Amino acid sequence: MNPNEAAGLLGVSVSAAPDDVQRAFAAKWVEAGPDAQRRDTLVVARDALLAASAWQAPGAQRPPYPAARPQQPPYSAARPQQPPYPVAGPPAPWYPPAPGRRPMSTGAIVGITVGSVAPGLVVLLVALFAIGSIVHSSSRLAQAESTSSAAPSGIPSAEPSPGATDSADVADYDVDGVKVHYVDGWTFELTAGQTCAGATLTAGFSDTPDGDVVDEWSTTIDLQASVPYTLTIPDSASDHEYAGIDTIQCGQA
Repeated sequence: MNPNEAAGLLGVSVSAAPDDVQRAFAAKWVEAGPDAQRRDTLVVARDALLAASAWQAPGAQRPPYPAARPQQPPYSAARPQQPPYPVAGPPAPWYPPAPGRRPMSTGAIVGITVGSVAPGLVVLLVALFAIGSIVHSSSRLAQAESTSSAAPSGIPSAEPSPGATDSADVADYDVDGVKVHYVDGWTFELTAGQTCAGATLTAGFSDTPDGDVVDEWSTTIDLQASVPYTLTIPDSASDHEYAGIDTIQCGQA
């Protein structure tokens, strides 16, 4: 900053005496308030005029600088801490286990990790693997055909559908006053304690027998008191593996 700019900023002449420069600087300092950038500019302007005053009067003793630059007032109160995160909600409700619709594989997986393998054993393993794949594909095809030819809703099936779990291994459970008995595949037998016409039934689907419900399917059925009702969930209802009955809301008694 040159002396002319410094004099204009402090409001004094370029040839002002050091005392006048100091008084003008003190007045401007008060006007600047907490503006640190403006105060720094005032200090630079004061020093420029004092230096020019010393050059204009050679041999004269330079007056001492005023007191040290006052400290900038402290900043306002610290930023308030962020409020704690809300407490997590209650865990999701647990649904009763539901059987899978496809049979589980019972074949053993053979792995050879050390040594060299004889050519004859390799051929044998390849043949066994091919046979197992054909049997598994045939089983899935037979299951799909059985599901597509299942009896209509409300009429018990003449022959049980193939399933991954024996119905004796799955205990009956109660859903909204209706006894649910697993038959096989995605077929259930429902027995209501009272007649319920136009009941809304909701089934849940998951990827494991005791996993969270990731998909739902609903339908409307008519239930008669103490009369078993056979429900077969269509294969197109979900792409997930396991199914179970979640809710049964009676439309009218």
